[in-house]
Amino acid sequence: MTNARNARNAREKAAAMRAEAARREARRRTFIVTVSVIAALAVLIVAGVIVQMARQESLEASGSTPPRNLTNGTFVQGKADAPVTITIYADFICPGCKMFEESTKAQLDAWTAAGVAKVEHRTIALLDQYSTDDYSSRATNAAAAVIDLKPDSYLAFQQALFANQPAEGGPGLPDSTLVELATAAGAPEAKVRDAIEKRSFRGWVASAAEEASKSGIHQTPTVLVNGTKLEQNDPASLTTAVEAAAKAAGTTLPTVSPTPSPTASPSATKDE
Repeated sequence: MTNARNARNAREKAAAMRAEAARREARRRTFIVTVSVIAALAVLIVAGVIVQMARQESLEASGSTPPRNLTNGTFVQGKADAPVTITIYADFICPGCKMFEESTKAQLDAWTAAGVAKVEHRTIALLDQYSTDDYSSRATNAAAAVIDLKPDSYLAFQQALFANQPAEGGPGLPDSTLVELATAAGAPEAKVRDAIEKRSFRGWVASAAEEASKSGIHQTPTVLVNGTKLEQNDPASLTTAVEAAAKAAGTTLPTVSPTPSPTASPSATKDE
């Protein structure tokens, strides 16, 4: 009996050892598979990061990265849920754009403050040929820099650019003046200087102009109210269109006295 019991114990011990060895082997294989999967994922993640960094560096090198603080590619003044949308395509060297901005600013500020309308400021560089130093593109790049760095300062900077608009046919404002105006509006000097001098948004400026052209925008100013283009770019025409849009939305405009405009704003046209 003792020999039989010993033999049985030996068999059981051997079976237990084989089972334990099998479990160890299973754990080893599971560990190897897990490590392999983790390593593969790590390689994919690192590769993805490298690709993304390379892409970002490429965009930054070409100036194609859009400025931050845009909504659907535009700087929006006013509340997002305002019932009336006013879209303004403007070029900083365009005399008609300056006239429109100066003659309608009080209206736009009042309507946006009341929550009746929002304004999409779509500054585009269509008129580089009207200066000797690509001023439209340089000014639009500067505007993009201010939007990117200090969006609360953009409207003041826009107003300053129009107030200091250079005459067509000659040089535009130098970069140093653009930096001064941006800084005076509230943008951080060192960063905005770097963006202006390096043309950090030049690629985005070019693509924005191209997109506008593809959308049928070939002259500035071009003004739309809820998607409908104004035939005349003057305060009275703007008020009429916005009043109609507000009425259709079940609201009314606040009373405001616009700055008198002697004539309808002329439009500058991009050469085709």
